[in-house]
Amino acid sequence: MNKFLLGLNIVLLLAVAYLFYAFYNNKSANTAVIPPKHDSTDLNFKIAYFDIDSIDKNYVFAKETRDYLKGKNDAVEAKLNKIKQDYMAKVNEYNKRGATLSQTEQSQMQEDLARLDNYYAQQQQSLSQDFQGEYMQKMLELKNKIQAFLKTYSAQRGYTYVFATSGDDNVIYYKDSVRNITNEIVRRLNDEYAASKKK
Repeated sequence: MNKFLLGLNIVLLLAVAYLFYAFYNNKSANTAVIPPKHDSTDLNFKIAYFDIDSIDKNYVFAKETRDYLKGKNDAVEAKLNKIKQDYMAKVNEYNKRGATLSQTEQSQMQEDLARLDNYYAQQQQSLSQDFQGEYMQKMLELKNKIQAFLKTYSAQRGYTYVFATSGDDNVIYYKDSVRNITNEIVRRLNDEYAASKKK
C-alpha cells in the first residue's frame, strides 16, 4: 500500500511539473507586450500644501471666530459659576443654621439645595449643548470659507491637490517647502475677508 501511494505521488508530481512547464513556456511565446497607456492628466498634476496652524493664527476671520467662541465659552462658564456660588452660599447657610432649624425648615433647605443642584446640572447640560452646536457651526463656516477659496485658487493655479498639514496631526511625513502656499493663502484669505466686511 505504501509503495502504491509513493508511486502515485511521484506520478502526480511529474504531471504538475509538466503542466507548470507547458503553461509558462507557452504563455511567453503567445503574449505580446502592450505598452501602458498614459493619460496626459495623469502626468501633469500639481500638488501644494498649507499649514493649517498658520491659517488659524494669521487668518483674521479665524481669529475673530476663535475670539467669539472664547467669549461665548467664558459667558457660559460665568453663568455656571454664578449658579454654583448660589448653591455654595445656600450650603454654607444651611451648615451655619443647621442645628437651630426646625424639622420643617431643614426639609425646606434640603429641597432648595436639591432644586439648585438639579438646576445647575440642567443648565450645564443645556449651555454645553448650545455652545457645542454653535462651535461646530462656526468651525464648519470657517472650513467652508477656506474650501471655497481653495477651489477657486486651485483652479487658477492648476493645483490638483492641496493638502493641509498641522503640527499636531500630520499625515504628510515629508514636505518640500517649495510646495508651501500658506503665506499666499493667508494673504489672499485676509484680503477677501476684508473686502467682504466693507460691503
